[in-house]
Amino acid sequence: MLKTFKQIGQGLALAVVLAGAAHAADFPDRPIRIVVGFGAGGASDVAARIIANAMSHDLGQQVVIDNRPGASTSIAGDIVAKSEPDGYTLFQAGNANAVNAITPPKPPFDVLTAFAPVGVAITSPSVLVAHPSASIKSVKELIAKAKAHPGEIMYASSGVAAISHIAGEMMAHDESIKLTHVPYKGSSQAMTDLLAGRVQIMFAPISTALPFIKDGKLVALAITSEQRDKDLPDTPTLEQAGVKSMDLAIWSGFVAPKGTPADRIGKLYDALQSALKSDDVAKQLAVHGIKPVIGAGADAFSKHMKGDIDKLQQLAASGVKLGGGE
Repeated sequence: MLKTFKQIGQGLALAVVLAGAAHAADFPDRPIRIVVGFGAGGASDVAARIIANAMSHDLGQQVVIDNRPGASTSIAGDIVAKSEPDGYTLFQAGNANAVNAITPPKPPFDVLTAFAPVGVAITSPSVLVAHPSASIKSVKELIAKAKAHPGEIMYASSGVAAISHIAGEMMAHDESIKLTHVPYKGSSQAMTDLLAGRVQIMFAPISTALPFIKDGKLVALAITSEQRDKDLPDTPTLEQAGVKSMDLAIWSGFVAPKGTPADRIGKLYDALQSALKSDDVAKQLAVHGIKPVIGAGADAFSKHMKGDIDKLQQLAASGVKLGGGE
């Protein structure tokens, strides 16, 4: 009888293992949601949609985008942090979350511990642009005008603590000028007001600004990367324009709630890599000035995020205002 019970127990254990393996093999068996912390139409949203569409083909299930703008992506992040850790809900995390981690009000989650990283997806430089009505054609002209008229030049951002905000604060701090920050809920909304001339300048994602620069609706003043961008070869870097260099590339990737099974993270990562290696995806991203980051998995994501947080803490200690009080 004891042997019979032992055999039954072993059989049940084997059944559980086999059922678990079958369940893992079936993933995903329904649509996957990527929660984006910015409004539709911005650089982050565009990149997420291009990649999600390609991942859908690889996973055999639709990957949908859920835009939840606000609180510099903290609303979106909180939704995912509290979601079931089953691999069906992802968060597009990036620069803004590094800033949120060190500035008040802090989000209700720790970006370094609340998620299981899937991998880094994209990167893109920002470009400092001005509306033609501002009569600013170079960075030196911008600084001179700001010194002559403190606070009169308004710069748009995609939200408090976004890279577009940080870049403006860094320039104001480093060049001892006063600029007025006007935050929006995404780069597309900020761009709308910039194109209307309601604000004068913006550190915009190159993906958002490039078409308007080419059409002459915006003036490109400088790139926030260490080297010139191939899409704007005549636009200098900030250092070439005579000010302190700011290598503030926009980047983002995908994370799942903490506790998501490793095999599911693996499937999501494989689908992400398949998408990023696709020539079609690369071409679609390139149209928007966005570059795929291939081969950067969970460890690379965590290292990148931690590195950004450390860098931003140093900036804050030097007196650069990164968030709050806006």
